[in-house]
Amino acid sequence: MFYRSFLLFLLFLLASKAFSNEYEIQAEVVEIDTEKNLIKYLEKVTFNSNEISFKANKLIVNQNNEQIEASGSPIELSFRENGEKINGQANKLQIIQNTLFLRDNVIIFRQGNEIKTQEVKIILREND
Repeated sequence: MFYRSFLLFLLFLLASKAFSNEYEIQAEVVEIDTEKNLIKYLEKVTFNSNEISFKANKLIVNQNNEQIEASGSPIELSFRENGEKINGQANKLQIIQNTLFLRDNVIIFRQGNEIKTQEVKIILREND
């Protein structure tokens, strides 16, 4: 039990250092693929960082190319833009170099407006 908890903690630290942001991920099931350098989070996944928070069914952290991919039906998310909290949902989400991609039945709720599209790209913050 201690070994499993220590291994998960160590992998979480390594995953956190691979990205320029700090984040926290929780899930009911975690699968670690050391060959492909992937960490899969399954069932009731929550992701929280300074830039974005979301709930999904599945999330994959690819440590080779520093990408995060999530899927859900739908993913419920919130992020900040110029201090304003924006809520939305989509079936697919990807974070690549501090850029958020939402795909498949995207809805963004902003200032009382509802924006519907199939794909949107959002820069969470400028790359360092």
